[in-house]
Amino acid sequence: MAAPRPIRGGTAPKVGVEAVPGSSLCAVTALRRWLEARGDGPGALFCRLDRGGNLMADVGGRLLPVDLATIARLVKRVLARTGVAPEDFSAHSLRAGMMAAADLLGIPLDKAMEHGRWSSYAAARIYRRHESLWTGNFTARLLADE
Repeated sequence: MAAPRPIRGGTAPKVGVEAVPGSSLCAVTALRRWLEARGDGPGALFCRLDRGGNLMADVGGRLLPVDLATIARLVKRVLARTGVAPEDFSAHSLRAGMMAAADLLGIPLDKAMEHGRWSSYAAARIYRRHESLWTGNFTARLLADE
């Protein structure tokens, strides 16, 4: 896999993603395939494509980043194909869904925040809607007659 590329004078953020061999949803396999198609030109990892499927670059040859509106349209298109009402979802649904799924799996909030690059506990906590309400919940013991 290609080494991280500099972003705005810094280093690309690193996120650990485990391979799930044999899964059609394996993010590692998908990323490897994308890197083969994208090549090693400078610029955004996830870059714009023209209507013909060609990579788009600026005058200096740096690949242009994909814009959020394109991601939102893609999310809606994929959801529509599955029969889910796409108007209720956006590109942000991917990030929010990751946090909600982590919550259901009992992933500690700080680990999920690190993976999703949340810097604010208050912001990340909004997406923790399920199981974590009961993790360490003391209300039954507080109100119990002993």
